[in-house]
Amino acid sequence: MRRFFYNPAQDTTEYVLITGAEAHHLKTVLRMHVGAKAELYDGAGSLICGEIEQISANSVSFRILSRRQEQESCSPLTLVQALLNKGKKMDTVVQKATELGVHSFVPVITRYCEPQGKDSQLLQRWQRIMLEACKQCGRPVPMQISLPQPLHELTFPAVSRKIMPWENETTCPFAALGLTAGQPVTLLIGPEGGFHIDEVEHAQASGFTTVSLGPRILRAETASIVAAALVQNALHNLDPLP
Repeated sequence: MRRFFYNPAQDTTEYVLITGAEAHHLKTVLRMHVGAKAELYDGAGSLICGEIEQISANSVSFRILSRRQEQESCSPLTLVQALLNKGKKMDTVVQKATELGVHSFVPVITRYCEPQGKDSQLLQRWQRIMLEACKQCGRPVPMQISLPQPLHELTFPAVSRKIMPWENETTCPFAALGLTAGQPVTLLIGPEGGFHIDEVEHAQASGFTTVSLGPRILRAETASIVAAALVQNALHNLDPLP
């Protein structure tokens, strides 16, 4: 079933109105017709099964067939990702983080990376990729994405378990972390060139535990996906819904 996001202001007890780019895509690209059904998300956990009642020039009206509310995990994962400079690697990380259920995505600027374009344009691009990934994987609550900011300016919640995969860590494997469901986790991933030692020491002073992801050095984008998947699995955020 196709999935679309809608503005909660366009939601009544019986109908939902889809407008803008979503309506254009529905009508012009997908060529959906009256009577077709779709899942509709409001971005806050409300999931509606609707049937197209009317198609007009600028909007599509859905009759609400059913409605349910879904909750985000009680063990939220924040992924703090250093900007990746080559190709579309950052796009891939945003997409896969969305699919894995990462709660918040925080891009950071470190010594061995540099911004690629205007922050506002990057944010719009990542949000577009994230929303498409939400529709593809059936995630009703979008991942929160921040504007890029310098790593040394970040502050981290004291209650969060802080983890930093580092290629020079040799004594702490991931399994030794002992993560349990119910605790928020902050995961810090470096750029292609890795972290400068000053950044590692700054992170450790901020409460991060350095951890090994295995005997092989992973690409930065691979490390993000692997580490996020390991954390989500340990927190039971990948368990099937009841």
